[in-house]
Amino acid sequence: MGWEFIALFFGAAALGIFLLFVIFIIGLLKWLLQGYFLFRVAEIKSYHLPWLAFIPFGTFYIGGQGYDGNILKKGSFDPKHIGLAFAIAGLVLYMMGLSIGDLVITYLLMESIAFIGIFTAYVKQPVIGVLLALLNVVTAGIAAIVILFLYSRKLKDEFDGTGLYGEDDLTGSTEHNYNDHSRPSHPNDPNLNRDI
Repeated sequence: MGWEFIALFFGAAALGIFLLFVIFIIGLLKWLLQGYFLFRVAEIKSYHLPWLAFIPFGTFYIGGQGYDGNILKKGSFDPKHIGLAFAIAGLVLYMMGLSIGDLVITYLLMESIAFIGIFTAYVKQPVIGVLLALLNVVTAGIAAIVILFLYSRKLKDEFDGTGLYGEDDLTGSTEHNYNDHSRPSHPNDPNLNRDI
């Protein structure tokens, strides 16, 4: 009976170590993908310090900058100050967590709240931006990767002009329209100057 117990113990320990390794790999992939796509969005939108997308609380800083012109009136606050406020609030709330589970949930909630500005910039409606943030919480951050990927591609198309000056899908025509009013002056022009 003693050997069976030891074998069962080591088998359970090996299974636990394997599960922890799988969770670590999934978390690492999430962090790298989210950081890369957030970096792409921050770089295209000319946010301050886009490389902070790869640092855990730097995502709050980048996400907070997305509030300017999307949630808050454009220019009412300096985007760097909004981002800094989110980063500091995230750190304080993170440190107030009582256990590992509380820390993870607090971080995920703060990250989703910080991303509301970026999600709203993507869908152009604050209510849907909030719903996407809730979806991000429910999916443990996976939704942010998908949304940031889609938004980075949308911004790239708008910034490069490929979404506006490419081939016509129906005719295959490459006729260009050089009317200055047909192309927005900024990748996110509809939300830049709206009053909230």
